[in-house]
Amino acid sequence: MANEKVQARIEPAPRPAAAPEPAPTPRPDAQAVAAAPSEVAAREEAPQPGACTRLSTWFATTFPHSRNAVLGGICGLVVALLLFSVGLLKTLVIALLVTIGVACGQYADGDPKLVNLVREFMKRR
Repeated sequence: MANEKVQARIEPAPRPAAAPEPAPTPRPDAQAVAAAPSEVAAREEAPQPGACTRLSTWFATTFPHSRNAVLGGICGLVVALLLFSVGLLKTLVIALLVTIGVACGQYADGDPKLVNLVREFMKRR
């Protein structure tokens, strides 16, 4: 029994038959739609909140008293991943460009906190 050879043959699986294409549904003509606007209005659903709104709501309910700690942890994770994947110099360049982008956004919003901070730092020197 130990010296017996086992032979097996692997055959490809049979291909399934192509499913027939469904017949196209006829489009309602303009008169039928115009005749029943209440049905069209009834079919329309209320708009769903956007992804940012849902994420913000989830974040507020999941982490009610530690929002800044969780955001800091996420930022730390992103920085660690960048350090390991692209290196120190490229990570510092990315951080500098993100800071410049935040400063430009604050300036465009009319609340240039970062720009004012840099100006104060330059005045002291």
